[in-house]
Amino acid sequence: MKERKEPFPLVSQLLSHAAGVWPMLRFDLLTDAERQLRWVLAGGLGPLLWHASQTTGASVPADWQSGLLAADLTAQVNHQCLVETALDVLRAGRATGVPVTLLKGISVAEQLYPKPHLRPMGDVDVLVPRADYARIEAALLSSAYRRLDFPEVQGLQHGPPLRNDALRTLVELHTELFSADSPLRLHGDALIAATVQQVGVVPSLFRGRPVNRLSAEFQLLYIAASWFNDLTHYPPHPSFLASLFDAVYLTRRYPELLDDDRTLAEVDNPFARASLYALLTYLPRFGVQSASPRRLAAMRRGLSLVGPLELRMIHGMLDRCMVGARYWTSFLPIPVPGRYSVRHQLIKRSKSLFSW
Repeated sequence: MKERKEPFPLVSQLLSHAAGVWPMLRFDLLTDAERQLRWVLAGGLGPLLWHASQTTGASVPADWQSGLLAADLTAQVNHQCLVETALDVLRAGRATGVPVTLLKGISVAEQLYPKPHLRPMGDVDVLVPRADYARIEAALLSSAYRRLDFPEVQGLQHGPPLRNDALRTLVELHTELFSADSPLRLHGDALIAATVQQVGVVPSLFRGRPVNRLSAEFQLLYIAASWFNDLTHYPPHPSFLASLFDAVYLTRRYPELLDDDRTLAEVDNPFARASLYALLTYLPRFGVQSASPRRLAAMRRGLSLVGPLELRMIHGMLDRCMVGARYWTSFLPIPVPGRYSVRHQLIKRSKSLFSW
């Protein structure tokens, strides 16, 4: 029996709302609504769903209202604790003279979302120079933080998580953007080196305090590369939805990024370029302005890890799993840039063969 498709899945409605082209949520368009709600809640997007419904006047099903309101209130409290943790890191950085760059949720939540607590996050991620790691960690350990037991993993991009028991928060101090086993490392460290050398990092403020952030164009590249990097290691999961919303809010605020070639000029990494292309060609289905034909043509000329067929497979996987609220059940490997590329697989195996 052929599977019935949702006319307009809940995640798709939320993404289109985030893009500014879907003014009101239509719960009556959903089939199997409870399954879709569970997926959204598991991705930490309950507060965003509640906010979208309240600001548009959408009629939320009565049995959803208390749960969504509770998720929103809880997120507000949790976010304030994460803000306090981020401020602790900035104070430690200032006391030790260590430059701090905000990463992931704690950065984009304050910059891009209608309200910061609407961006789900479990911890605070910051980037610090490798040479300064010990100093800033020691400053945090001397205050309210303790180092959690954490297995020593060679090539991991961050140290052991530090926990503040009073705030019930975690902070991870990164010295790289990606771990040594990332597919980005198979094709050179340009993306990693660029960030460590402060290329793509701009001065900013966080709650009135000086801090660094990734520039808008580099942020878009980092979102795309991180998203597909995670999908090479783990099957699609609701927690991966946050990156998709980050990209929608980022391109909505900075539409010029869709015709900006600086990210491609600064970073020559096939996996990163393929990830960005896969993302940019996926976003328009939610109402995001499409990248210009000139830019897409330029990106296609530089692609080596994703062709038309693989791109259709990637977008189909995202439609079914990430947007369609279903776990990956196929016996085939999850399609990501390079996974079905003979050249990529040969490079991967040659690296593994001689790494010992």
